[in-house]
Amino acid sequence: MFWHTLSYRAMKKLLTPILFIFISQIAFSQSDLLVLKQRNQIIQTWVPGSFIDFQFSSKQWIQGIIKTVRNDSILMEIIILHQVPTQLGFLKIDTARMGPLKLHVKEIYGMPKRQFSSGIISNGALFQLGSGAYIFLNVFNSLIHKEPVFSAKNSTGLGIAAGIFVLGKILASTHKTYITLGGKYKMETIHI
Repeated sequence: MFWHTLSYRAMKKLLTPILFIFISQIAFSQSDLLVLKQRNQIIQTWVPGSFIDFQFSSKQWIQGIIKTVRNDSILMEIIILHQVPTQLGFLKIDTARMGPLKLHVKEIYGMPKRQFSSGIISNGALFQLGSGAYIFLNVFNSLIHKEPVFSAKNSTGLGIAAGIFVLGKILASTHKTYITLGGKYKMETIHI
């Protein structure tokens, strides 16, 4: 009985530090870093615990919190953010957790643009708004003053405004609010 107890105590003393080292390695193990690069310059980085919003290879937008980044793959928890009204009628953000998703970095198709410098001009909204307002006011004033809407004097201004409106529509159709990966943009993992 004495030898059995002694070997148990010795075994316990030996296993306790090994178990402590093993658990601390798991708890403090570092994960890789996810980076978005434009050519060779890093634009944005994500670590475990970061929120990420991207377009999947199926063209579906996915939002979530990164759990781990390892060997060119990401484990994340998908979440959906909704605005819901409160009892007083104000809006608050509600979070729905949808579960885990593991994907390869190459399955990320696009990322939302972060910089919207002069976006109102490049997306054509200003051209559409200005020319639409001019056309509306011109037609409205012509009808109030009982003048012909398409007179020689009005036709030139309405034609130019219509052309600017079409230009705004063309700009709106070519303007993207996201960047497509591939070419000069790429997503990579960096081992820390």
